[in-house]
Amino acid sequence: MKNIENQSIIPKGILWPFILLTSLFFAWAVPNNLTDTMLAAFKRIMSLTDTKTAWIQVACYLIGYGCFAIPGALFIKRFSYKSGVMLGLGMYASGAFLFYPAMLVSRTNIGIGFLMFLLAIIVLFAGLSILETSTNSYVFAIGPESTATRRLNFAQSFNPFGAISGVVISQVFVLSQLSTLGPAERAAMSPAELAKIQGTELNAVTTTYLAVGVVMVTILIMIFLTKMPNLKEDDKKLDFVGTFRRLIKKRNYTWGVIAQFFYVGAQIAVWSFTIRYVMQQLNLDSVIAGLGANPSSGEVIQALRNVEPVAAGFYNLVDWLGLEPLLPRTPEQAGATYYIMSLILFVVARFICTWLMRFFKPRTMLTALGVLAAVLCVVTIYGEGNVGVYALMGVSGSMSLMFPTIYGLGISGLGEDTKIGGAGMVMAIAGAAVLTQIQGIVSDQAGSIKLAYWVPAFAFIVVAFYGVLVGMNKRTPSI
Repeated sequence: MKNIENQSIIPKGILWPFILLTSLFFAWAVPNNLTDTMLAAFKRIMSLTDTKTAWIQVACYLIGYGCFAIPGALFIKRFSYKSGVMLGLGMYASGAFLFYPAMLVSRTNIGIGFLMFLLAIIVLFAGLSILETSTNSYVFAIGPESTATRRLNFAQSFNPFGAISGVVISQVFVLSQLSTLGPAERAAMSPAELAKIQGTELNAVTTTYLAVGVVMVTILIMIFLTKMPNLKEDDKKLDFVGTFRRLIKKRNYTWGVIAQFFYVGAQIAVWSFTIRYVMQQLNLDSVIAGLGANPSSGEVIQALRNVEPVAAGFYNLVDWLGLEPLLPRTPEQAGATYYIMSLILFVVARFICTWLMRFFKPRTMLTALGVLAAVLCVVTIYGEGNVGVYALMGVSGSMSLMFPTIYGLGISGLGEDTKIGGAGMVMAIAGAAVLTQIQGIVSDQAGSIKLAYWVPAFAFIVVAFYGVLVGMNKRTPSI
C-alpha cells in the first residue's frame, strides 16, 4: 500500500464557509431518515399496507428529487452555487411548515390529509434535491480536483450524524407517541375515538417537522450573511444537446448515474423497512401482546429491552447516559433502535473508509463493499431471528462510502458540464422511489418483508460492477 494523496482537502482561507456547507450534509439527512421512519408511523396511524406507505418514498424521491434536480442545476448555472443553496434551504423549510395545514385537513378527512402530507413532503424533498445538487458540486469544485473525491467523502461523513439525529428525533417525539392499537382494533373503534387517537399521533408528527423547519430558516440566514466563495459560470448559455452528447460519451458518468440510481434505491429500501423487518424477525408485536391488556409503560419497556442482547446493551448505555426517552415504549420504537445502531455503524464505517482512501483506490473499495453488501442481504433474507437482524445492520456499514464515491467517480473530469452532470447524479436518487415501491409490493405479495431484500441485493451487485467498470477505464487511473 502507498499513500495516494497527501494534499489538504480543505483549501486555506475558507474554513467557516466549508463548515457551513458541511453542516448542510447533516441538515438534509435529518428529513431523509426522519421520513423513512414515517412509513412505520403512517402505517400504524392510518392502517396502511406496505405498498401504500411506500408512496411516501415515491413523493420523496421520484417527484421531489427526480423532478427538481435539473431545474436546480439551471438555477445554479444562471446565478451561483450560493443562490442554489439558499433556494434549496428555503423550499426545505417551506415543506416542513406545510405539515401544519396537512394536519388540519386530516382532522376532517384522513384520506385527503394523507395526500396533503405527501404534498408537503414533495415540496420539502424538492428543496433537498436543489440543496444536494448545489452543495455536492460546490464542495467538489471548491478545491483541487485531485482531492475532490476525498473532500466530498469528508463532508458526507457528517451526513450520517444527521441521519442518526433524524431517527432519534422520530423515536423520541413521534414513534413513542403512537398508540399500540393495531389495524383490527382501530377498525372496531368509533369514528370519534379513532379521530382522537389519530389527532394526537399526527400532532406529534407535525410539531416535529415544524421544529426542523425553524432550524433550517436559521441556517439559511447564517449562509445569507456569510461571504461564500463566489463560484459561478461566466458563460450562462444553455446547450442541452451539446451537454447531453458530451455526457453520454463518458462511460464513467453514464454508468455512474445508473449505479447511483441502484445504490440510493438500495439504501432507502434497506432503511425504509428496517423497522418492519426487525418487528417481524423479533416478533415485537407478540411481545407486547403477551403482556395482556393495558400493560404499564414500565412493563412494556422491560419486555422490549430484553428481547435481544445487542439492543439490551444499547438500552443499558442509554440508561447510563440518562437518555430515558430512548427506551422503547412501542414495537416501532424498539425497531427504530436497530435503525439507530445501523446508522452509528454507517457513521463509523464512513470515517474509516475515508481514511482508507489514502491507501486504496476509491473504485476498489466500492467494488469490495458492494459485494459484501449483497452477501449480507442474502443473509438477511435467509437468516432467522438475531442473525438476520445483525446482517441487516451490517449492510449499513457496507453502504457507508457508496454515495459520495459514486458521485465523485461519476462527475470527475466533466469540466463545464459538472453542474448538469451533478444534477443527473441527484436525479438518480429517484431510484429510491422505484426500488422501495418494488420492495413494498414484494413484501405484500410474499407476506414477508424478508424476501423483499432480494431487491437491494441485486442493486448492490450493480454498484460492485460499476467499481469494476471504472477500473477498466485506462484514462482514469487515479480513481
